Amino acid sequence: MDILTAIFTAPFTWGLLAGLVFAAWAFTSGWSARRTLRRELRRLEEHCRTQVELDAKGRQSLLDENAALKQQNENLRISLAGLKDKPGKAELLQLHLYDRAVHLMYERAPGFAAAWEGTLKDAQAELDRTATGFLPFIRRLVRPSLGPAPAAAADGDPAGDGDGAAR
Repeated sequence: MDILTAIFTAPFTWGLLAGLVFAAWAFTSGWSARRTLRRELRRLEEHCRTQVELDAKGRQSLLDENAALKQQNENLRISLAGLKDKPGKAELLQLHLYDRAVHLMYERAPGFAAAWEGTLKDAQAELDRTATGFLPFIRRLVRPSLGPAPAAAADGDPAGDGDGAAR
């Protein structure tokens, strides 16, 4: 027992014992920190996996929506091209031009080809002059009749140009 007392009273033994206690404390604290970090790492990995899945689903839905919108855009473009090439639009406009010119011709000088050309030019000028504003809106709603021009005959303007002067 004397030897044990000598061993426990030696400074080397106290230093060794203090070092072992410090090492045990460092080991347990490192082990608990490592366990905490592993839990945090698993939680972050799960969060990242969930985030990637959500981003993938969102991206896929955006790609699907983009494809659907591209298809709809192509369909609308084809429809618009078909409507632009709708037969009869230009012919109908030309018919209204000739209708107005014929009515002006009846008022001015029936039977003269030169008067026809002048009247046709006057009708074109009138259509060009009324291409913007309220009057074209009305004309689009109510197309001119194929009868005599009531506006020109009603106000005493044989030319139908709105200035009231006879030509």
